[in-house]
Amino acid sequence: MGSSYKKAEESIYNKIKEYNKSASESSLRIYSLNIEKLFKDMDEEASNENHEVFEDVDKVMDLLNSQKLTTNTLKNKLSSIITFLLANGTEKAVVVKYSKEIEKLTKKLDDVKNNMEWNDKEKKNLESIESLKKYIETLKDKLPTSLNKYSEFLMYMKYLTGRFYLLFPLRNEMADMKIYYKSEYDKLKDTNNETNYIVIDPKKKSGKVILNNYKTKKSYGVIDFDIDDKDLVSLFDKYYQACKKNIENYNNYVLFKHDFKNFTRNEFTRFMNSVWAPTGKNISTSMLRKMTLSELYPVDKIKKMSHIMGHSIKTQINNYVKD
Repeated sequence: MGSSYKKAEESIYNKIKEYNKSASESSLRIYSLNIEKLFKDMDEEASNENHEVFEDVDKVMDLLNSQKLTTNTLKNKLSSIITFLLANGTEKAVVVKYSKEIEKLTKKLDDVKNNMEWNDKEKKNLESIESLKKYIETLKDKLPTSLNKYSEFLMYMKYLTGRFYLLFPLRNEMADMKIYYKSEYDKLKDTNNETNYIVIDPKKKSGKVILNNYKTKKSYGVIDFDIDDKDLVSLFDKYYQACKKNIENYNNYVLFKHDFKNFTRNEFTRFMNSVWAPTGKNISTSMLRKMTLSELYPVDKIKKMSHIMGHSIKTQINNYVKD
């Protein structure tokens, strides 16, 4: 059963890869896993030859809607179906029907964004930045005095990650971020690559973040900014010293798993969730970004004024708000 399932998954994966040669490895895996799951949900044999089961758009939509998926997850499922059908030469009319469903979902998401409103899932996990800061500080008192076992490193990783992201709400760039002393970083032959860095100067108690690998790099190029929190820099310094001393063949990743390999971006999402799990909230990097910016802007005043002026919030921000 297991081997036949794996064989079907690989067959679907290869078919989609043959069709969309430019897709990333992670995208191809997501597409194929989504299709496998849908076949299973429909109690159908998973194979490229059986792609016709997705041509009954109404039936598939009924199934998906019954699963109470988030809007983004539903969009991802539909995108996977479209890619799978195109890879198997399905008629355009069927693909168009799915595309129209995606258009509806996109409009729904845009309406929520333009109205500056939290969706239902976000409301359940909403928390103030101040309360998250207080929670993170409770972890500081529990940090181990020595760093030898993985469980001790893990406690430090969770504290450093939480505190770092409350200051700098990045996406998942820390997943494969490396740490160096400034003297070490200056000796690296190639730093303008696809690696993100934390660079610290322990004597000055200063630090810098350098982002070479992030979602919108094509638009904004390499980003660097200072870590002004001297206490945080000192903690990174202590942590880094312990990593170099106690981990054989340490590869300079800030975060690592039991096998000392770095997290993938998806694994980092789960790690980030675990940082905040004791608060009872399911908080991701995306949620932190939204909470941070929502506290910076007077959302209620913006919504009220857009109503008074008779235009959308998007129009107000794009056309009227100036620096």
